[in-house]
Amino acid sequence: MDSLQKQVGSRNWGCDFITSPLLQIYGLAQCHDDLSSLDCKICFFQGRVKLPRCLPATSARIYLNGCFIRYDKYNFFHEAIDPMNDAVVCGEPTNALTDNFLHMEFKQRLAVAIQNVTAMALGNGKFAAAEAKGRIFSIYALAQCWNTLDKDECRKCLVKAGSKLSQCAPGSEGSAFFAGCYMKYSTHHFFKESVESKARYDNTGIVVAVTLSTVVFVVLASFGAFIGYERLSKRKGDKTNLRLSPNSSLNFTYEVLEKATEYFDDSRKLGQGGAGSVFKGTLPDGRTVAVKRLVYSTRQWVDQFFNEVNLISGIQHKNLVILLGCSIEGPESLLVYEYVPNRSLDQILFIKNTLHILNWQQRFNIILGTARGLAYLHGGCGVTIIHRDIKTSNILLDEKLTPKIADFGLARCVATDNTHISTGIAGTLGYMAPEYLVRGQLTEKVDVYGFGVLLLEIATGKKNSVFSQGSSSILHSVWKHYKANTITDMVDPGLRGMFSQKQAEKVLQIGLLCTQASSRLRPSMNGVVQMLTDAQCQIPSPKQPPFLNASVLSPDGNADSCITEVSLTCNSVVNQQTTSHVTLLGDPSKFRRYR
Repeated sequence: MDSLQKQVGSRNWGCDFITSPLLQIYGLAQCHDDLSSLDCKICFFQGRVKLPRCLPATSARIYLNGCFIRYDKYNFFHEAIDPMNDAVVCGEPTNALTDNFLHMEFKQRLAVAIQNVTAMALGNGKFAAAEAKGRIFSIYALAQCWNTLDKDECRKCLVKAGSKLSQCAPGSEGSAFFAGCYMKYSTHHFFKESVESKARYDNTGIVVAVTLSTVVFVVLASFGAFIGYERLSKRKGDKTNLRLSPNSSLNFTYEVLEKATEYFDDSRKLGQGGAGSVFKGTLPDGRTVAVKRLVYSTRQWVDQFFNEVNLISGIQHKNLVILLGCSIEGPESLLVYEYVPNRSLDQILFIKNTLHILNWQQRFNIILGTARGLAYLHGGCGVTIIHRDIKTSNILLDEKLTPKIADFGLARCVATDNTHISTGIAGTLGYMAPEYLVRGQLTEKVDVYGFGVLLLEIATGKKNSVFSQGSSSILHSVWKHYKANTITDMVDPGLRGMFSQKQAEKVLQIGLLCTQASSRLRPSMNGVVQMLTDAQCQIPSPKQPPFLNASVLSPDGNADSCITEVSLTCNSVVNQQTTSHVTLLGDPSKFRRYR
C-alpha cells in the first residue's frame, strides 16, 4: 500500500507486487482520469482506510466514487473480466417502464451512450465521460479501464460491461464493477462538464466531459487540527479564503517551521500517521516542538471548522497534548504541538524489553491520567468533545511518563443536550463501540469503550486484535477469567507478580464495565475516575460480556450501512472452499444485480 500511495500521488495510479516462496501479493490502485491529483489522493486515502475491513481475506476489491483499489494472491493486472465476481447494479426504474414508446426511446439512448462512451474510451486513453441527448431522456455515461490493460483487453471489458449494463433499462442508473474496468450511466448528471474541454461526437448528440471536481479540502488532524481552506463559490465563482487572523497567537510562518525541522529532514522525523508525518523542530526561541506535516482526509464540517479549531486550541489539561499553533500560508498545512519525548504508549508497552518494562504503578498512573483527560474532554472544559480514536498509539508519554491524549483528527464537538449524533464511521477497528460501528451513533460512551480496550491492553500487556476470536481474544480471555474468579491471572506476566492484587482486580473489572455491548451499561469517564481513585467506591459487576468488533464484520452483518464506497468485495477461504461476497450499499430493494 505504501508503494501504491507513492505512485498514486505522482501519477494518479499505481501497481506493485511482492513475491516469495510463502507469499504472493499483487496490488493495483487507480483513479478515474477525470479526478484532479488532490481528489485522487483523497479517494485513495479513503479506500486504504477501508481495506482492513477485508482482512484476513486473501483478496479484495474496493470501488469508490472515483477510484478503485484491489489486491489479490495472483497476477490480475491483465484480467479484463472475472465471471465469478464481476457485477452490475441497477437503480430504480424510470417512468419509461409503463410506456412502450418511452421504453424504446430510453433503450435506444442507453445503447447509443454505451456504444459511444466505449468507443471514445478506447480512443481517448481508456477513459471517457459523455452525454447522450434524447427528445425526452438524456443519459450520462462514464467508462474507465485500468491502465494495466492493453487496448484489446480494455475493449473486451468495456464491451462485456456495456452488454450487462444495458440490461438495467429502464433503470434510472446502473454501474458495472468489472475486474478490468468500471462503467456507469445515469439519467442525472453525475460528472461536471468542463467549459474548456467540450467536444461533439459526430451528430449523435454525445458531449465529451472532462470532469474537474470542485475540491473541498478538509484535513482533520491531531489535537487542535487545522487546515487552510478554499472554496469555489457555486454562485459567482468568487474565491473565498478562510484563515486565522495574521495576528493570531496560533500563527507560525511556513519558513520558520521549515527551518526548525531542517527542511523536514528524515533525521528529524518522529513518526508517520494517517494524517501526516511528524517532525521534531527547534524554534528560534529555543523551544522544542513537534511539527505535523498534513496530508488529506475526508470532506466535512467546512463551515464550522475554524470555530472548532479556535475552540479546542484554548483547552489545556495536563493529560492532553497542547496545540501551540499552525501554518497555512505555505505549500502545505502544518500543525505545531508541544514536544513529548517518550513518544507513544504502544512503543513502550508492546515492545518486549525487560530493561524498560512498565511497572504496575506506572501503568495505573497512565490509566488514571488518560481517564482524567477524557473526563475533561467530555464536559470538564465546558463543552463535550468526543475523541473517537482512543488507542495506545494516541497516548503520548512525557519525561515523567505522564500520559497525554493526542491526535484529535477525528474529534467531534457535540451539543450537551444531544443524546447522540449520527455520523460516518471513523476510527480504529478493535477500539470501536458496537452502536457506533453498526449504526454510526456517536456519544461519549464511544470513547468509554475505546478506553476500556486501552485499559485492558495496559493491564495485560497484550494488544487487542479485531480479528482474534475465542480464547485468543484479550477481551474474551479477561471475561472468562472474571467469571472464574481468576481475573488477576490476566495481568502482564512480565510484572512477575509485583502488583496489588486488589487494585489489579478493580482495574480489570472497570475495563470489562467499559467494554459492555450496551452503551447504557458503560460508566461515564467521571465515574471511571471516581472508581479508580476512591478506595471505598463499590465497583459494579459487568452485566454483559465485552463486545467483540470482529463479530459484526461478517458479510451478513450491517456494519456497512454508513460506509461511502459503491462496492466492497472480499474473498476469503473457509473450510478450504473459496467464498466471495460483494457488499452493495443502499436500499437493497432499489437494486437489481446481474452476474
